[in-house]
Amino acid sequence: MEDTYTHKDLAQLCTVSETTIKSYRRKFPGFIPVLTRGKPIRFKKAAGDVCLKIRDCFEKGMSVNETHKVLKEHFKEERTARPRQAAATPRQQATSSAVSEEYLEKFFATAGQMMQGMAGLATAQAQAGRRLQKLEQAVQQLVEIETRNSEAFAALLTQMKSPASETPPTASSSDAGPSAHEHKVRTRKIVNVRGPEGEVKSYTLEKEDKTEKEKPNGIERPSDAFLNTPIVIRSEEGEFLGVPGRLPLSGFIEILVREAEEGSASLSNWHRSDDAWVFTMQVPGGDSHELYFTSTTTPKGNLVVLLDRLDVNGKKTTPQFLQEFFRQVKDKN
Repeated sequence: MEDTYTHKDLAQLCTVSETTIKSYRRKFPGFIPVLTRGKPIRFKKAAGDVCLKIRDCFEKGMSVNETHKVLKEHFKEERTARPRQAAATPRQQATSSAVSEEYLEKFFATAGQMMQGMAGLATAQAQAGRRLQKLEQAVQQLVEIETRNSEAFAALLTQMKSPASETPPTASSSDAGPSAHEHKVRTRKIVNVRGPEGEVKSYTLEKEDKTEKEKPNGIERPSDAFLNTPIVIRSEEGEFLGVPGRLPLSGFIEILVREAEEGSASLSNWHRSDDAWVFTMQVPGGDSHELYFTSTTTPKGNLVVLLDRLDVNGKKTTPQFLQEFFRQVKDKN
C-alpha cells in the first residue's frame, strides 16, 4: 500500500523516532488520520504532511497549543478520532492536553533549582550567623583585655607617682636600735599586665625614701622598672616604632651619654615635668637637649616608654626632627 504509512514509515519520513511519532498522535489525534487499525496500524497519506508540520513547529520551539493552531490552519481535524474521554483516568483528566510534557519537564527542573537555591541560602545564612557570633566574642575579649590593661597601667602610674605608703617606726629614747632617720622605707607592689595573647607579665615596683633611692646625692632619677622598659617613638601615622631587640630606656640613655662623653660635653641628669621624666644633657657644640619620656601602652597591650618630645636650647623641635634624632641614635645601637 504505497499511499499509506506505518509508525516506522512516518519516523523515517520525519527523521525522528517511532516513539516521537506516537507522541504526535497522543498530542494531535484529530490531525493524523488512521486508515486501518490492524497490526501494524496504517495511516493515510495526509498523515505524512501533518507529522512533518508538527516536527517543524516543535523545532521552532512552539508549544502544543501554538502547534495545534497552526495545524488547524492547514489541515482538517477529525473530531471522531479524538480518544474517548470516559476512558481517561482521573489523573489524565486533571492533566489536560494543553500541558505538554516539555512544559512539565521545564517546570519541575525550575522548581528543583529553586529548592536547591533556597537550601543553599539557608546554609549560607547559618554560616554567616556562626561567623558573626565568633566575631562578637572576639571583640568582647579584646574589650576585656583592653580594660584590664588600662586598669593595670593606671595602677602602675599611680604607684610611680605616689610617695611611700609606709612610715618608719618611731624609736623611743630607751631603744638601742638605729635612729628614725636611719631607717629605710620600702614599698613593694607587684602589677600584672595581661598581653593580647593572654600572657601575663609581672612588674615589681619598689620605692625607698628619696634620700637613698630617688635622690642619690640630691638628684632625681626614674625607677628601675621605668628605665628597663623598651623605648619607642610614634610616627606621623600614629604607629609605635621601636628599636630592634626592644632596646630599654637605660640603653638609649647610655648611647646618648657615650656620644656626649666622646665629644667632651657636660651632662646633667633627670627631673620630673608633670607626667614625664625629662633627661637634660649638653651635647658637643654647646647645645642643650631636653628629652621627654612618658609611660604608655601599645595597641597590643605592651608597656613601653615613649620619647614624646625633644627641646633644643629650650625650644620644642618638630616631629620630623624628633624622628630623625631617634633614627640616628637607633643606628648607633
